[in-house]
Amino acid sequence: MMEVARLIQTFDVQLRKELLHSRSGLFRNSQGELYVRSNIPLGQRYAEEVVGIFADSADLDFFYKVYLKEDV
Repeated sequence: MMEVARLIQTFDVQLRKELLHSRSGLFRNSQGELYVRSNIPLGQRYAEEVVGIFADSADLDFFYKVYLKEDV
């Protein structure tokens, strides 16, 4: 999960911008391209691979705290 957290962190600025308005996340399309998507409804299935979905900036910060431990 640490690798996933690092990947998500590379899109941190874009994610935080979208998280100001709605649930947002990082997805991978069928060509392997990563992108940020916003206005994500709860309980849906997605054609794209879900890398991570977050409710708000605090949720994203908690994810980093759990998976990007520096004392490992």
